[in-house]
Amino acid sequence: MVLKFLIYEIEKNKTSVLITLFSLIILGALYYLFPTYLQKINDIVVRKDLEKETVIAKNIIEKITDDTQEPLISKITNDKVYKDYTRLLEILNTPNTQYVYILYENGGRFYITLDASKEDRMKPLEILEPLESELPVMNNALKTNQPQYKIHENISTLGLTLYIPFKDKKGLTYILVIDYTIEKIKEIESLIKTLRNTVLITILVIVGLSVAALIGILKTLYYKKRSLTDKLTGVYNRNYLEEIDNRKNIQDYVVLLVDIDFFKKINDTYGHHVGDEVLKTVSSSIKSILRDDDVVIRYGGEEFLILVKKYRNADKLMYINIAERIRQRIEGLKIKINERDYIKTTLSIGVFLDTDKVKNLHEAIKKADVSLYKAKSKGRNRIEIYDEEIKSSEKAIKVSEIKDAIEERRLLCLYQPIVSLKDGKTSHYEALVRIKDREGNIVPPYKFLNIIENTFLYSQLTKEVIEYNLDILKKYPDIKVSINLKPSDILNRSTVDILLDISKQDATVKKMMLEIVETEDVLAYDEILKTIKELKESGYTICLDDFGSGYSNFVYLLRLNIDYLKIDANLIKNITTDRVSLEVVKMINEFCQKMNIKTVAEYVKNEEILKIVQSIGIDYGQGYYFSKPKPMENFLP
Repeated sequence: MVLKFLIYEIEKNKTSVLITLFSLIILGALYYLFPTYLQKINDIVVRKDLEKETVIAKNIIEKITDDTQEPLISKITNDKVYKDYTRLLEILNTPNTQYVYILYENGGRFYITLDASKEDRMKPLEILEPLESELPVMNNALKTNQPQYKIHENISTLGLTLYIPFKDKKGLTYILVIDYTIEKIKEIESLIKTLRNTVLITILVIVGLSVAALIGILKTLYYKKRSLTDKLTGVYNRNYLEEIDNRKNIQDYVVLLVDIDFFKKINDTYGHHVGDEVLKTVSSSIKSILRDDDVVIRYGGEEFLILVKKYRNADKLMYINIAERIRQRIEGLKIKINERDYIKTTLSIGVFLDTDKVKNLHEAIKKADVSLYKAKSKGRNRIEIYDEEIKSSEKAIKVSEIKDAIEERRLLCLYQPIVSLKDGKTSHYEALVRIKDREGNIVPPYKFLNIIENTFLYSQLTKEVIEYNLDILKKYPDIKVSINLKPSDILNRSTVDILLDISKQDATVKKMMLEIVETEDVLAYDEILKTIKELKESGYTICLDDFGSGYSNFVYLLRLNIDYLKIDANLIKNITTDRVSLEVVKMINEFCQKMNIKTVAEYVKNEEILKIVQSIGIDYGQGYYFSKPKPMENFLP
């Protein structure tokens, strides 16, 4: 009977019981950890107590070491200087000090430099053998160049020693040592006891107040979260929009509106239980792609509103890439409807990027909804962007135009020759990508390459460039071309596989060189180094581009085992006016000669630069002095 009553009371007051248990766990943890914190308190009290003496000591050290450039150990040979310095040091003698002296450290041995002790003073340059327990503390003081102290436990005459390391003007190492009597420790222990009791009482009060506050907070958060969370999917519901309407700045987010294609048919065909499974699977897949700062809301029956947090200096295409990753992830899902069967579904996504141009979240959602409607009207399973424009320094270009140009193969390459500086013959041509707009105008790379860098569009562009240059090599079988690859290309396995397939054609692989852009990304990833090695072993000639652009490392250069190295244009263009640039170029070229790496000077724009790079011994040149980028037919008949 009593047991049943106890169980009933515990069930009725479950929250209070859990909080009580939580409080006991906290108190137990504090009791367990208190010795560790007590040691820290002791350290704080001791250092605080020694603070005044340390400041005075450092002032004395400054006076002793600052008057001349002569080493302190030499200055004390002068009797007058020795007496003057000793009198200065005597200032540190107090009723609680017993010995005050300075040691000179040399080769792990310690020599008396000055001794201002109350009694038993030692002579200069006498060797002093520290106690074995003192050596670790003294060595730590020398290593950290910070004051250290040692509390003596087995010495009846001494209580504490303070060690203050310093150097003279010649960089010689010394330690000022102050030995305190046992009375000093008694004073400190009295302070520690008072502080310890104060801290313990404070902790108990804080724990009590925290537990009381925690009860109210947990209750509030629990019921509030329930009201803002969709029960089926676990993401936020539409109530959350009211919660964040005034709290979140919409300009800090990009808005995505996502709709599950043909969801009504799924419900009608397979039943609501399958529809629920689709909603749960889609929502969890979306959350797995997003970051902690992003927000997912179940906006309607089969619609999800996603607020993607903007990051400083992030390209707008990064957010389109996130939308594409979501679309691809859902497209690849197989959602089980029973033990044997599964269904597949797709998403339509509307994206609104320019949230800095709207007044509130409601207006941003409306614009995302317009683009979602376009995505559904164009056949679904696609992304549409609301009036997305990326502006260059001259003219705005729409993201959709870049995407369409790549997909419609309105892409071309212009070529710039790499010329031997010894005989003036063209070694090979660098392929420089361009796109055409619908009016046939050529769009330069600075207007679109940076925009799509590190996105799915960039990898697609790289593959198109490879295909374009394969056609060029078929048309002009007697030339060699080099194509540019970035870290994202090397990390993209599908791109690498295309190159490896091409390498099986012996005639082609010998004519297609790969230029790897030298950045910190390239040099940081062992995976990239491994892939470059794989490409080289398959027959490709490898050139490292833009070497010297800021993160160059000769150790990694050796690891890459490249054939050609392009010296960064910023170094070459300053070679006529900046001696540092000239010496760096000479050093790079000399290193490459020793390593049997051919060098290429970029930005050879005039005869003055040409003569300098020739005199240095660089192998090849590239720049407007030889030719501007042109179609291949302008070089060959």
